[in-house]
Amino acid sequence: MIPHASYQRPLMLVAGVWLANAALLLAFVLVPSLHFELPAAVHTNLHTLFETVSIIVSMLVFSAGWFTFSREGRSNVALLCTIFFGVAILDFVHLLSYDGMPAFLIPAKDGKSISFFLAARLLVAGALLAIAFQPWNRRIGSKERHWLLSLSLVFALGVSVYGLIEPAIIPLFFVPGSGLTTTKIAVEYIVIVLNLAAAAGFYLRMREPQPYPLVPLFAAACLMALSELCFTLYATFHDQYSMVGHVIKVEAYLFVFRAIFIEFLEGPYRQLESARADLVESEEKYRLLFENSPDAYLMANADGSFHTANPAASAMFGITRQDLWRIGRNDVTSDPRLAGFLEERSKTGFARGEMILRRGDGTTFLAELSSSSYTDSRGRQMSSTFVRDITEKKRAEEEILSLNATLEHRVRDRTAELQAANEDLERFSHVMAHDLRSPLVAIEGFAGLLRRGCAESMDDKQMHYLDRIQAGVARMAEMIDALLELADVSRAPLKTQTLDLSAIADKVLSACRQRDPQRKVKAVVENSLLGQGDARLIATVMANLIGNAWKHTARNPEAEIIVGMEPSARGRVVYFVKDNGSGMKSGAVETAPDESGTPQGPTESPRAGVVLASVRRIIGRHGGMVWAEPVPGQGVVFRFTLESAPAPV
Repeated sequence: MIPHASYQRPLMLVAGVWLANAALLLAFVLVPSLHFELPAAVHTNLHTLFETVSIIVSMLVFSAGWFTFSREGRSNVALLCTIFFGVAILDFVHLLSYDGMPAFLIPAKDGKSISFFLAARLLVAGALLAIAFQPWNRRIGSKERHWLLSLSLVFALGVSVYGLIEPAIIPLFFVPGSGLTTTKIAVEYIVIVLNLAAAAGFYLRMREPQPYPLVPLFAAACLMALSELCFTLYATFHDQYSMVGHVIKVEAYLFVFRAIFIEFLEGPYRQLESARADLVESEEKYRLLFENSPDAYLMANADGSFHTANPAASAMFGITRQDLWRIGRNDVTSDPRLAGFLEERSKTGFARGEMILRRGDGTTFLAELSSSSYTDSRGRQMSSTFVRDITEKKRAEEEILSLNATLEHRVRDRTAELQAANEDLERFSHVMAHDLRSPLVAIEGFAGLLRRGCAESMDDKQMHYLDRIQAGVARMAEMIDALLELADVSRAPLKTQTLDLSAIADKVLSACRQRDPQRKVKAVVENSLLGQGDARLIATVMANLIGNAWKHTARNPEAEIIVGMEPSARGRVVYFVKDNGSGMKSGAVETAPDESGTPQGPTESPRAGVVLASVRRIIGRHGGMVWAEPVPGQGVVFRFTLESAPAPV
């Protein structure tokens, strides 16, 4: 497993320290000439030095972890510091019981001191293993911390008392002349395994950055394992293996202390430096906002005198910033609303409102103020206020209000003008329609006289011309009737009700059959075509659409007209009138909307011109849409929508 990049450089340093110690130990193992044995007095002094350093470091670990616990409250910190308090006691008892030291309760013996040493090593190895495999940030309370300390003290004092009073423990670990016992070496290997397991746990956690000093604890576990290996090799207490083992043990203790020191002594300073950097960045952002804000910003003391002003305030009031700092709010406004504004701010801590302010040259302007009060770090009552000149904004709002005030009057006048124009147009349509009938009647009358009186003397060409005249008169009469109908459609009020479009269609088809009894037309009308609309106007729509289909299927011997409905994608009902007549004339193009009313593409205009214009007008008044879709070689489909009829009860 490759550790995270943030751990790779510290691990190289740890590896160097461990390899240097391992190389020294290996040299002693492989080169017998390097073996030595120190004089008893020298060894005692060195051993005392090493153990004293170990005890001091253990107490430093305890004090650093114990007295910073209230700030952190982490279970691993509590475990580490309380265990090292017990380790300090056991190392102290081990020191006083070592061979060459003055008698401590009972004479100093080698085997007796080993029991205290092994107990201390087991405590350290167990603590490192527990820390390696449990979450670092798990919290515990002060009560649990005192329980851990009590257990550590009970264990350390129990082992100390038992080791001092039990003579059988002396030969259990060391036999003078023979050296270390199998029991002692077995216990040392147990300690080695525990330390290696702890080191593996710390190493596995290096895959991701951890919120605690992982590398020093990993180094301590590795060095403790190497130290215990040394303590399985010595033959006497004064040889080289014992000395190297004590040196490596002190190094391991120092790495544990470094972990605690980094976490609880250097950590807060790093956090302080980080907070200081954040503060500098925040101050810089505030300064840029303060200097570049388009709104005026004023800070005032409790008496209303200005404490701070930004460049926008100086520009808004036409006063230098130094002069602004020498005046107060009473110098820039005499608006009677100021008292209520200040009262609201004193009650709620915040106030917003409009006020007339005065510039340095005496001119006034309308401003919007947002102000809040607060207590600074010195306990002074202060206020901060943002000021925005809204003179132009108010002027624009007044213009809009003025326009809105006259808009209704203008709309009413325009509506009256439009209504008058429509009425004039309708009257003109009626007059034109009636006036056009007189010459048409005259033309029709004279054409009839010609046919009755001169038919025998006319040749085929002359008779054709006469037929064309009478057909044109008939078409013109239809157009006049359509114009009158269109005018009536625009004027007639709507009386909306539920309609049976099937019945209306059947009635229209019956009328068509009565007019042309010789025609054979297959007509299909779906049942239960219901819709909402005005009965008279919708009957006009059906009459126009079906009549249009009847007319344009005249040349088809297998004429077919279908009236039905189909659902649309938007859930509205679409009604249709379909025929297989002559199709639609190419010419004027109309837009056929989709379901949402969006134009989709061009289609040919309705075939009956003005007649179908009335259809569009009627459907439009009903809030619907109408469009035509030609089917090449198969006629045309007219579709329209209406308001849906209520569901039957």
